Amino acid sequence: MSDWETLSDELDQWDSESQPATFWWRDDDAGPDDGLLDGFLAQRQALDVPLALATVPDWLEARSADALAADSGCRVLQHGVSHTDRTQGDRRKMELCDEALSAGLADAMANGRAHLESTLGARFLPVMVPPWNRIDPAVEVALGKAGFTGLSTLGPRKTAIRSGLHQTNVHLDLINWKAGREFAGESPCLRAAVHHLRARRCGGADAGEPTGMMTHHRVHDAQTRSFVDRFVAFVRDHPRARWLDASDVFCSAGSPS
Repeated sequence: MSDWETLSDELDQWDSESQPATFWWRDDDAGPDDGLLDGFLAQRQALDVPLALATVPDWLEARSADALAADSGCRVLQHGVSHTDRTQGDRRKMELCDEALSAGLADAMANGRAHLESTLGARFLPVMVPPWNRIDPAVEVALGKAGFTGLSTLGPRKTAIRSGLHQTNVHLDLINWKAGREFAGESPCLRAAVHHLRARRCGGADAGEPTGMMTHHRVHDAQTRSFVDRFVAFVRDHPRARWLDASDVFCSAGSPS
């Protein structure tokens, strides 16, 4: 059985009415006017499914903001502040780290939120997507005080509410970051999708957390773009599967029009 057949078989196990197989699509590192966003949004529009763009406030340029505001199928989440490593000492890269709080991180996060909200209006949801999908505990607590109601990282969530924030994560990373930002491969991506779906259905993961696909449009090659087309359409067209809008995924994080 091929990996696509395995995915189809897994989706067949879900109930189209009471418990459909739910998915959501998050793309990270949006903001710069580098000529790549328009083509990516055109791809989304052709697929006709909702998309959440994790946008870096300090990177957001006017033309990108206009493109995001014009696409009714997009929601904007906040991707850190400047996507800068703020750690001290020998730690993995992290912007939202505890030691940065004493250097004004909480105010910077709140200012970034206000900037995205004023620029993008109803397209924006007050959901934080930490750069590198890493965040320290004290920063999580500070998010609520900075006006955030949602959080999204990588991997199956342990709880839907984390530090007072509605949490929904992603589970399929389409990029192999250790291999020069190449496509991670069709089989690994499909197996990751099936693994999370099966865990949800069989009690090994939170059944209510939609299976999340994480993309990074600014580094997509032809193979990645081709997989996105095929995978998104495959799920979209299956009678027991459904792509969700981020406003539904983060139902307590705002209601954009």
